[in-house]
Amino acid sequence: MPNPKDQLFNADHLKTGMKERAVKSAGITLVAQGIKLLLQLGSIAILARLLEPADFGLVAMVTVFSNLALQMMEGGLSMATIQRDQITDAQVSNLFWVNGALGASLCLLGILISPLVASIYDEPRLTLVMAAMSLTFLIGGLSVQHDALLRRQMRFKAISIIDIVSMAAGIVAGIAAALGGLQYWALVISPITTFATKTVMRWFSARWLPSMMSRGSGVRPMLGFGANLTGANFIGYVATNLTPFAVGYIGGAQSLGLFNRANMLTSIPSSQMLPPVMNVVQTTLARVANDPARLRNTITSIMGKLVLGTMFVTLTMAVLADWIVHLFLGSGWDGAVSIFRMLAVFSLVEPIAGFLAVSLVSIGNAKALLRWKSITLSILIVSIGIGSFWGASGVVAAYALSGVFIRLPGFLFYASRFLPVTFGEFSKALLPSAICATGTVATLYALRESLYIESPIVGLSVFMVLAAVIYTMLSTLIRPTRRELLEIIGLLKLLTSRKLASK
Repeated sequence: MPNPKDQLFNADHLKTGMKERAVKSAGITLVAQGIKLLLQLGSIAILARLLEPADFGLVAMVTVFSNLALQMMEGGLSMATIQRDQITDAQVSNLFWVNGALGASLCLLGILISPLVASIYDEPRLTLVMAAMSLTFLIGGLSVQHDALLRRQMRFKAISIIDIVSMAAGIVAGIAAALGGLQYWALVISPITTFATKTVMRWFSARWLPSMMSRGSGVRPMLGFGANLTGANFIGYVATNLTPFAVGYIGGAQSLGLFNRANMLTSIPSSQMLPPVMNVVQTTLARVANDPARLRNTITSIMGKLVLGTMFVTLTMAVLADWIVHLFLGSGWDGAVSIFRMLAVFSLVEPIAGFLAVSLVSIGNAKALLRWKSITLSILIVSIGIGSFWGASGVVAAYALSGVFIRLPGFLFYASRFLPVTFGEFSKALLPSAICATGTVATLYALRESLYIESPIVGLSVFMVLAAVIYTMLSTLIRPTRRELLEIIGLLKLLTSRKLASK
């Protein structure tokens, strides 16, 4: 007999009104991310003044390992729940227990290897820090499937509230610990509090209790999909964190602290605004994955708009690097300016590469993504090996330049073999925005040479407005970018329309 609980996982009703639903979901997540952005900027500014660069570097040494375990904790099984067209309570329950077991195992493993982590960096304090951070694996593993169910049903308002409240709780706990003189422990207490709050809220919002493990649920293909996706995430994580590991190993805690804060600032647009929007995109693409024509139109439409925003934000950050660092990190962080500038240029790669990865996963081809991640890691190892001859700064430069000129073009070509979009179509989406961004950057540099502004606040206020005006003017002169601007305006109108509000 059919299980009444299976109705909770039915997503057929989401296939109608997909565009309106996706726009509404994206609007909700963008508003939420605006709030989270303010919270994060406030947290960065406050903690940078309460703690020393070495405190950030110390915890960053551990997060290289702990964040890797967080990737493994999910096991690719949240996307297995989201991507499947039909799914049952028995299948999700089995996946829940797998995630819980993974979380508990990784927690124990993290505690066991904590002395090894400390010995790698020759830093005894890391033993307790690594052991404490391992608690996040256990806590987080208990809510992976609850979060996946919320995303499957496109309940992005609930997800946004959970993210904001849990992030605020973590920030408050971290600042309180820093004010209490706990130094680097403030950076450990904060994520533990965030994970605990998020897990409790997900359970209440999803209103789903897992059943006991059962046989014959048909979960094996989902585990295979999750294994391929986990492998891709694992290799991708190693590739991403190879750079901070190399910086810390070569330059020590001080250099890694500068890199960590510079990277945190440059990644704010992508880390805060991109993941929630990608969650909406991921669910949307999964619902149209079986219709090649519709999938192609959706991918090219999203790519054009994504690139238009990405080019402007990242290259403008590179021009205004010194003011941004001085405003948010304060005095004593001048060494982070050059690192920030290089990472700002590289940050245009991450949203595009992330979208390509989401597209491959949405069509169920995690194996193709796994192969590309392996290629990326090989390229990065060679690049960083060459850059290391010039010290920590050479490592950062190799990471950034190889990303822009080798890894991104390579991924575009590779992805075109599996998606219903050609490499030429991807390139056509990139080139017009790149021209507009280059013209904007050149104009801003010329203006900075002729205008002297000492205050970072005044400088950023003036030049951000100038950048927006110049970029918009240039975008209106080129047909593809002009079309994307008009479509974005149309989406904003749709976002506030009565039709959408009634859904």
